[in-house]
Parts: sequence; C-alpha cells; structure tokens
Amino acid sequence: MIEPVPLADLIAADPISPVKAAIVARLKALLPGVMVQPHPGKVDISDIVAKTVMPAPGVAVGWSKARIVPMADGGWHAAIDWTAYVVTSDDVIDDGVVGKRRFERDQVANAIGLRLLKILGDPDEQLWQIAGITPPEATDFKPFFTVKDVAQGMAYYAVTWRQTVVALGAGLWGDLPTGQVTEDGTIQFDGEDEMIAAMKAAGFGIPGSDDQGSGS
Repeated sequence: MIEPVPLADLIAADPISPVKAAIVARLKALLPGVMVQPHPGKVDISDIVAKTVMPAPGVAVGWSKARIVPMADGGWHAAIDWTAYVVTSDDVIDDGVVGKRRFERDQVANAIGLRLLKILGDPDEQLWQIAGITPPEATDFKPFFTVKDVAQGMAYYAVTWRQTVVALGAGLWGDLPTGQVTEDGTIQFDGEDEMIAAMKAAGFGIPGSDDQGSGS
C-alpha cells in the first residue's frame, strides 16, 4: 500500500537532482576552460544556448529518461539516461606550446567528447564521488546539430550514458541499507561485514567465506 507523502518529503527524496549536481560539479573540476552547467532535460539545445547565453565551448548536463528496476523483495532501483550536450564553435585557444591557435568547431567537440568518454570509463571518476550509483553503461558520443546551427557557426554533440541509483524504496524487509558500488560493480552495503561476522559467531555457515560455521 502506498501512503500519502507530503510534496516537501518527495522533493527531499528525489534521487535524480543530487546525482546531476554531482556530475556537474565533477565535470567543472575536470574540464577547466569549459563552461559546465545543468539543463532541464531533453530539449532543443539551440534554445538553451540562446536563453542562458552559455558560451562555447560548453557542456550542458541533463537526463532524458528514468525507469524503475524492480527488485525481488519489492524494493527498486532507478535507471537514468543522462546526456551531456557539447556546444562548440570555431575558437582561438592557447595550446600551451606555440601559443594561441585557431581550432575548428569539430576539433574542439571531439576533444571534449572523447574526454567525457574517458571520464565515464575511469573507475576513480565515473561514480562522481557519491555513493549508491552504478558505473556507466551504454556510453555514446554523436553529432547533434542541424544545417541552421552550422550556418550560425555553432555545432552541438551529445555524450549519452545510463547509470542506476540503487537501493530506493522499501522492500519486504523495510528500507534497504545504504551502501557503495565496488570497482567490480557489486554493492557493498553498510554494516555488511559486521552482519557476516555476527552470523559466523552464531555458528551459521556463510557461502563464499573462508571459514564457514558448522550450522545447526
């Protein structure tokens, strides 16, 4: 049964906004010289640039789809499709070697887009320094612009991926404990080691442990 929940509590429990904020914050740190900001979602990127005056080169981060992943115990995860729109134009950039050079918009986009793919594939960065999220999957980098955009001297590309926010909702045994996703993609729940130690002390055999108890 679903009980009434005040809107303020629903907003506080929103699993998407904190992840988006973490992604934006981390990309700002990893992409110096590139304007990184959130955007509302799956909209016309040309309108975003016109309304927010986001300068090129820039990256606008949002999500386009979220779906429920039900668990056997009645709990659920949220699988979220993310998009980072890369906005570029022909630009003059100091390359640090020969000084200022002019780069074509596609060169700038390729550099930023491939950098984003590298970040998404890096075990130390892909979780955005937050807990309770799985590594990215279905990563992609593709052009996202029209002839009109080209005529205006702009080019837009999209980096897309999916990440799952885990352990949401109450299952048959109540709210799931918080935890962290390990490097191999499994979930290490808080207090799990202590629970296993207590079960061993009580004489229960733990599958996969080094010293299984005798059981009763």
